[in-house]
Amino acid sequence: MRLRGPREHGVGGEDEPKISKIIVRIDADNGQFGLGECDDFMGIRRGIEYLHAYFEGRDVFAVNAIVSEMLYGTAAPHAATSRFGEMTPGMNAVPFCSPTATPWGTPIWAVSGVEIALCDLIGKTLGTPAYNLLGGRFRDQVKVYLDRSTPADVTNLDAWEEMAESSCAEGFSQLKFDIDFMAPDANTDVWNRSLTLTQINRIVERLTVVRETAGPDFELCADCHMQYNVPDAIRLAQALEQLNLLWLEDPTPIVNPDSCAEVRAGSPIPICIGEMLCLEQARQFIDNQACDIIHPDVMFCGGMHELQKIAQYAEVHHRAAAFHGNGGALATIAAANVGATCRSFLGVEYHFIETPWIGQYVRRDVPLFRDGHIPLSDAPGLGVELDLDVCRAHLAPGEALFE
Repeated sequence: MRLRGPREHGVGGEDEPKISKIIVRIDADNGQFGLGECDDFMGIRRGIEYLHAYFEGRDVFAVNAIVSEMLYGTAAPHAATSRFGEMTPGMNAVPFCSPTATPWGTPIWAVSGVEIALCDLIGKTLGTPAYNLLGGRFRDQVKVYLDRSTPADVTNLDAWEEMAESSCAEGFSQLKFDIDFMAPDANTDVWNRSLTLTQINRIVERLTVVRETAGPDFELCADCHMQYNVPDAIRLAQALEQLNLLWLEDPTPIVNPDSCAEVRAGSPIPICIGEMLCLEQARQFIDNQACDIIHPDVMFCGGMHELQKIAQYAEVHHRAAAFHGNGGALATIAAANVGATCRSFLGVEYHFIETPWIGQYVRRDVPLFRDGHIPLSDAPGLGVELDLDVCRAHLAPGEALFE
C-alpha cells in the first residue's frame, strides 16, 4: 500500500514537496499479520513484488534465510525452497544471486521493509515485543534526534533561532542540519563538489545562532549528504570546530572509504557515516578508520537484524552507533526496538516532526515521542496498528487500503 502526502521538511527550498511511503503487510496462515515500511525509491515496488512471488509460502520464522537469499541467493543445486523459471508473467526467479545480481539498491531496500514486517509478525505470533527477538533491551526508551534540515528562509537568522527554541520546548536535546541546504544563496556552481569561503562563513553564522539559542549542552550535528571533496570537507570541519558538534556526517561520496578516512584524519569533529550501507560496506568504513560513528538505516541496510549486526560490529571496534531515520512512525519504531538492544547506541533520527501524518499513520499504546525519546511498548511485535483514517486520507492514487 502506497501512502502519499505533503512533506513539510525543508530540503533545498522545494515548492510544495511530497513524500511517499510504501507499507508492507505480510499475512500468515494463523491469521496474524506483520507491518513494515519502505521508502518509495525507484524499483522498490517491483522488488516487493519479486519477494512476494519468490518467498510466498515460506516459514515466517526464516528471517535470516529470506534476507540472505534475496541478497545473495544460494549455491547450486540450491535450497529446497528455491524458485525457478517464470514465477509470474515477465518475472523470472533468480536463485543463484539477488534479482539484480548485486546485494545493494533495490533488493536490500525492498527486503528491509519485508524483514521489518516479519519481525512484527513473529513477535505477534510469539506474544513478545520485537526487541526480545534480538536478545532483549538495555533501555526502555531510546533517544530521538531531529533532522530539521534548514528553515525555509535560510537568510533569516530569526528563523534559525525559532527552530532551535521550538525543538527545545518540545523536549528534544539534539538537532541535525543539512550543510548543502544551509547556504544555497552563496553557491555559484551547483556542479562543483567544493565549498567556497563565503558558503562556509554563512554556514558557521547560521549554526552559531542555533548553538547560542539552544545552549552549550544541546547536541548539534551537520550532514553533508555525500557532496564534497576532501580538502573542503576538512576546511568546513575546522571552521565548525568552535560549535562543538557531535558529528559531521557523510562529508564525501560514500563509495570510497579512503576519502572519508582522509577527512576523519583532518577533522576536529567526529565523522559519522553509513545511512545507505549494508553490513559488508559498513565493515569497510570501520576497518579503514573512516568513521567515528556508524549510522545505518533500518530501511536501507536489510532490516532489523542487519541493523543490529552493524551496531554490534561497531561496538567491538569501540565505535558508537546512531541510526539514520528516513522513515515514518513504523520504521522509526522498528529502529528504536533495535536501538534498545545495542549497548553503544546514541539515538534514532526522525526527519518529519513538521509533517504530522508521517508520525500518525500507525498508532500504539504509548506516544511516538516522550521527552525527546521514543518509549518502548510491551505489546507484541512492534506494537503498532494502522490508523485507517490517516491512511485513507493519504492513500496514493490507484492504491487500495489494507482492511
